[in-house]
Amino acid sequence: MRAELAAIRVQQRDQWLDEARAEQVRGVVRDVLADSSTRTSYLTGEWTAGLSNVTGGGLSLVGGDGSMSMKLTGMIQTRFVASSAYGTATGAPSDTTTRWGFEDKTVMYALSGKLYDPTLTYLAAFAYTSQSNRFIVVPGSLRLVYSRIRKDLGEGWAIGCGILNVPWDLESDYVGSMNLTLGDYSIFNYRFGAGKQPGAVIGWTGDWFRACGAVFNQINAIQPGWNAQQNLSFAVSGRAEMKWGATWDQITRTSGAPGDAPGVVLGLGLCMSNGRAQNQQPPEVSLATPSAQGVTVDGRILLGETVLIGQYAYMRDAVGAPELGWNHGANIQASTFVAPGIEGFVEACWMSDVPVEWIAQAGINFFFEGERLKLTSKVVVPFGGGNVNGIRSIAGGLGIADADNNASFITQLQVVF
Repeated sequence: MRAELAAIRVQQRDQWLDEARAEQVRGVVRDVLADSSTRTSYLTGEWTAGLSNVTGGGLSLVGGDGSMSMKLTGMIQTRFVASSAYGTATGAPSDTTTRWGFEDKTVMYALSGKLYDPTLTYLAAFAYTSQSNRFIVVPGSLRLVYSRIRKDLGEGWAIGCGILNVPWDLESDYVGSMNLTLGDYSIFNYRFGAGKQPGAVIGWTGDWFRACGAVFNQINAIQPGWNAQQNLSFAVSGRAEMKWGATWDQITRTSGAPGDAPGVVLGLGLCMSNGRAQNQQPPEVSLATPSAQGVTVDGRILLGETVLIGQYAYMRDAVGAPELGWNHGANIQASTFVAPGIEGFVEACWMSDVPVEWIAQAGINFFFEGERLKLTSKVVVPFGGGNVNGIRSIAGGLGIADADNNASFITQLQVVF
């Protein structure tokens, strides 16, 4: 009996050891599977890829915890332009040729998203344009045209740095032209805009007021950065806006939309640039270095599908002036939906002390697939004789002919994806 009891105890002990070993093995397997699941989840479960359904679309990649994301969006603008020139009254050989052709006006790709922290965001845009403008200064090549790293500090405060639009006029709020009613930047912005520069900005946004201030390199003289040959000075600019009745989201475009709340938005911009003799000179080398300074005010009246815009600028060394000095300028723009998906618009811009003071444009936008596909047909007409210094001579000229006083007829297809 003692021998049998001892044998039973040995069997129970061995069985207990086998069970303990099995449980240890199962625990190891569970740990391995859990670790494997954690590692593979970065490729499957915790990252979500897909097409965005918001306005503008885009391909997005979002982390499960929301701390990191990346979105790719794009825009293509293809247009047909016919330009009619009827000569000059200055004695130079006249040019009455009507010229026409197709051009791929702008192709832009943008990457945006969050970095490590939902309050740290980035935006980088690459663009090609057939004609330079105030924001894309090198035509005929695809290159980086905008880059921004932004940190949300809370309570409405944010800071950012990179290649930024100089906060100045109304249209400096827009990274690309896709949200502009005219299908392009206005004549006012071509004449009085401040473009973009490398720099840093700080801003605050409240319920009814927002403002930002920035420091840059020299305004109206594009400089990539500091170097041994050019002693860059400094430039500062700022813009403030206040609103009643509307939301900030409504003015992410210059057109109205069905269901928009009525409201009023007023804006004020200031800039000062201290250009030095070592910096980039204008084409007429006898002139001084451009040193843009000035003030601009603007207002928007939002009436649902109808938007009225008025702008005024008093600016030294504006890019649209034939010579350096102080110029006044004004712009009036109106747009409204005359039928579902059909929007009419008109714009007239005036600038003092130039051969052709008034340039106007009018046209129609046709929207398909919401705002993702837009067809714009418009005419641009200068009033008066002489070189218009705005249809072709201003950076971002709107026509083909280089002769005095021409009218341009444009039809543009814009696709946003």
